Amino acid sequence: MQGAQDWLAPIIRVLGKQRYLLIALLVLLVLLPVLSADDVSPLWITMILTVIMFAGPLSLATRPFDFHFTLILGLMMTSTSWIEGFFPEYQLISGVTTMIFFFTLSVLIFRQYLLFNREVTVDTLIAAVNAYICIGIMYAFAYFYLIRAEPTAFSGTFMGGETIAFESCVYLSFVTMTTLGYGDITPQIEFAGVLTWTQALLGQLFIAVTIARIVGGMVSKSD
Repeated sequence: MQGAQDWLAPIIRVLGKQRYLLIALLVLLVLLPVLSADDVSPLWITMILTVIMFAGPLSLATRPFDFHFTLILGLMMTSTSWIEGFFPEYQLISGVTTMIFFFTLSVLIFRQYLLFNREVTVDTLIAAVNAYICIGIMYAFAYFYLIRAEPTAFSGTFMGGETIAFESCVYLSFVTMTTLGYGDITPQIEFAGVLTWTQALLGQLFIAVTIARIVGGMVSKSD
């Protein structure tokens, strides 16, 4: 285990930063409307997920268990995403592994950089943003597969049937998590309602706990 960490040390110093994960996540979100177009290969999204698969574990590499665990989940996510590109019938498996990866990544980032880290640095702030975005992406995949299974789960003129666009689910996810609630998309079945209220609650709790933790760390440092 120590030998592996010694071998990874140079890579961690160069790439094991939260800023690289943030760049990869933002690239995914910004390019989604383009990459989801009908004339664009879905493999482009898979390529970005592959970058995130490396950037995520590297950002946690100071803890060997966190690094290896997220790397395994990332490999599962990426491999099933590549398989889905050639065999669409495996889309559900790809979605489940992707949700598990982003959920685990958000929890471990929060634990390592915010929960048990007393020092507030730039990486701490970026880690909070990364964990927040990972939660949003996880819920976006949950909405996507719920709508595929039950097209009437949500109301909304551009969110139904087999033509559902993933970027619309990302929009729904972050509008819900920020409790912005434009009202253009609303849950129509019980499980959809459960997903939306749990995300809204989680989003607000995340912000409250994060701010309290950062302010507490800064105060203790000044003392």
